[in-house]
Amino acid sequence: MRALILALAICPTGAALADVQRVVASLPGKAEFEAPQALQNLAEGPVWLDLTVAPPLDPSVQHEDGSWSGIVCDSHGEVSAKAVSVPTGSNHLLLDIRPGEPEQHAANMVSCNYAPAWSTDTDLGHVIRIKGCYFANSVSIPTAIQWILNPLPAADCNAGD
Repeated sequence: MRALILALAICPTGAALADVQRVVASLPGKAEFEAPQALQNLAEGPVWLDLTVAPPLDPSVQHEDGSWSGIVCDSHGEVSAKAVSVPTGSNHLLLDIRPGEPEQHAANMVSCNYAPAWSTDTDLGHVIRIKGCYFANSVSIPTAIQWILNPLPAADCNAGD
């Protein structure tokens, strides 16, 4: 019954999800202490996310055992994460992303991507990329908004797995 109510709330006519937000952003944003406009314009509902996070902002990941740590990119490729807390550059916009199970949410991925601009003697040079299909839920807290992005199958964002 809850699923039916949720489906009707998302699609009152029962039609397929047609209005999928596309959020493409890079962090840190251009303005200091502000999240990029694409994140500020986020609305509740399905969203196709393509987010790139560059140093000095480093997301934190929740591991399968429930512990949290910073993402360590000692190589490039996929990062296993139960959840990701992304610093947006703003204290007024918080972002938590739950990629979901790879078998059910194959389009959702957190990865360390090669970025030679950030290469040093001790670091290979990386940016964190988070992409996929999610359902955005907002939680208002005093002086801020927290977005929680829960996993959806790629088909819900009009994309194939």
